[in-house]
Amino acid sequence: MKVLITGTAGFIGAAVAEQLLARGDEVIGVDNVNDYYDVQLKQDRLTRLLQYDKFTDVRLSLEDAPALEQLFKREQPQRAINLAAQAGVRYSLQNPGAYIQSNVSGFMNILENCRLDWNIWCTHQAVRCMALIPACRFQYTTTSIIRLACMRQPKKLTS
Repeated sequence: MKVLITGTAGFIGAAVAEQLLARGDEVIGVDNVNDYYDVQLKQDRLTRLLQYDKFTDVRLSLEDAPALEQLFKREQPQRAINLAAQAGVRYSLQNPGAYIQSNVSGFMNILENCRLDWNIWCTHQAVRCMALIPACRFQYTTTSIIRLACMRQPKKLTS
């Protein structure tokens, strides 16, 4: 299966991508690798993912609707998992516009591209739902479920 995952430079996105790659899926990883926190940490996660032949690293901001649309048309993913988000509660109080652009407008752009091809099943921050509800076209859950799923993995996941 070809899966587009956003936020692959983050802890959760990298962990989800690695699990899908390990089971043989093709992953298109999308991240803008911003400098909100340690870029080297993000690069290290992406380097680990680039060891898989079926991983493609795409540097893209979800707010860039035309570029995201081109990516969806070119790659034609069968599933989309949106794990990208602007992090940091304090920063949200200082710069709420950054959160609206990334977390709301960016997510809307993902949904819009999924809407254009209803064969794409889109989820926002969901991991195990792909196996549990494969017929769903949209599933919304929280990062708490993802953290729990990652913690239950037999292999230790590092930051």
